[in-house]
Amino acid sequence: MNQFVEFFVRLFDTSDWPPRWHCGSWTDFHGWLYIISDLLVFTAYSAIPFLIIRYISRKHDARFIRLYFLFAGFILACGATHFLDAATFWVPYYRLSALVRLLTGILSWLTVLALIKVLPTAFTLRSSKELEEEVEQRKKAEVKFRNFLERAPDGILIVDENGIIQLVNAKTVSLFGYDREEMVGNRIETLLPDRYGKMHPFRRFHTYTTSQSTEIAEAFELYAVRKDGHEFPVEMNLSPMETDEGLMLTASIRDVSEKKQLEKVIRDYSITLERTVKQRTEELERKNKELEQFAYVASHDMQEPLRTTASFVQLLRKQYKGKLDQNADIYLDYMVQSSDRMKNLIRDLLDYSRLGREKEKRRVDCNSIIDQVRADLTRVMRDSQAEIKTDHLPLLDGFPTELKLLFQNLVSNSIKFRRPGIPPVVHIKAHHNHGGWEFAVSDNGIGIDPQYHERIFVIFSRLHNRTDYDGSGIGLAHCKKIVELHGGKIWVRSTPGNGSTFYFTISEI
Repeated sequence: MNQFVEFFVRLFDTSDWPPRWHCGSWTDFHGWLYIISDLLVFTAYSAIPFLIIRYISRKHDARFIRLYFLFAGFILACGATHFLDAATFWVPYYRLSALVRLLTGILSWLTVLALIKVLPTAFTLRSSKELEEEVEQRKKAEVKFRNFLERAPDGILIVDENGIIQLVNAKTVSLFGYDREEMVGNRIETLLPDRYGKMHPFRRFHTYTTSQSTEIAEAFELYAVRKDGHEFPVEMNLSPMETDEGLMLTASIRDVSEKKQLEKVIRDYSITLERTVKQRTEELERKNKELEQFAYVASHDMQEPLRTTASFVQLLRKQYKGKLDQNADIYLDYMVQSSDRMKNLIRDLLDYSRLGREKEKRRVDCNSIIDQVRADLTRVMRDSQAEIKTDHLPLLDGFPTELKLLFQNLVSNSIKFRRPGIPPVVHIKAHHNHGGWEFAVSDNGIGIDPQYHERIFVIFSRLHNRTDYDGSGIGLAHCKKIVELHGGKIWVRSTPGNGSTFYFTISEI
């Protein structure tokens, strides 16, 4: 401890040693060579730290600042040791020289530790060749970007956070009629109508800057103004973009004048069409009501004279049958048959006109309806040995009376148009399909020629003679009208001799 204290007390004491000139036998050449070499090293070591500090002061974004200062201190300390070696030729500051060497060693290890710490990062730094290649790639990318920008079909401009236009493409120039130099450097308000004031989309820039997000993109429909003052509608897409110069706003602008004109034409046409359809619908509904009313009144009013005619024909037949000649009896039979057919036709027409008069739909169980049809057709089914098979049928909203008539007509036709000697089998099934129910009524009857698949649904249309199959030819017309009342359609698939399948749909809407 005493030696440590004595060392620092006598730090500048030179009485213990002679100057280096007097230690050993130095020749002038040898001595001055030593002195000059140390001084050259000292001056070089002293210059290097100043150069490093000057570099750091100029290069504000330089990396590894702490390491630079350690290097500067370490080199300066090395230079000091060489200076003291040269000085000891005249003044023997050996204690001071030892202390400077200790400081140099400490700075050396601090520098080594700092190097070890930064080496992994330093190894990731790119070489000058790599940097040159990156610069070249960036130049090529910039050329591609500018080519893309100039050839873009939409107008593209870039605005800084102060609303100053920084860049425009060729399409923007042609859209607005300004020269490129007239737009770049001016405010974006130049391209927008005065009525927007400070409420235009570019004023939303603060939203991007405060949110610190560059993933927001917004689309607007507004009006822009050309150099000649003409306004035109545009679609504008805005998106922020981070750059070295700060946050920029990129705008893609598309002239939608033709689109707006087309939309107006379509809108006007739609309004006109809607008005026309409404008028036609009202007119059609009115005519349908008039037609239904006419059919109802006509059929109802014809029943009275028909009953009178039928009554007198029956009286004539009762009183004079067998009393006149044979031809008179045949004529009376024809008159009775004709009046009966006329009565049936008027009844069927009256029923047809009444379809749909019940306007309130109710929940209907189709299984229950088929049971009612079986009960109504018990005698016919027993005489023909007919069988009705059903899958589980759905519950649906509909008109109960009309639905019963629909199934009854289809089942009756299947039984009536059976093949001789073969008991009729009717199979009814249904499945849910596209917002409604699709039914299928299949039979093993005589079938229908494909050329008549549309005709059979026309009112009073018959395919067979009355001597073969009775009926008025209105049953399938009833079916078609009932299905259409329920928002559906009806069709048939059949070939002669292979039975028929009638399909129809009931909408749930």
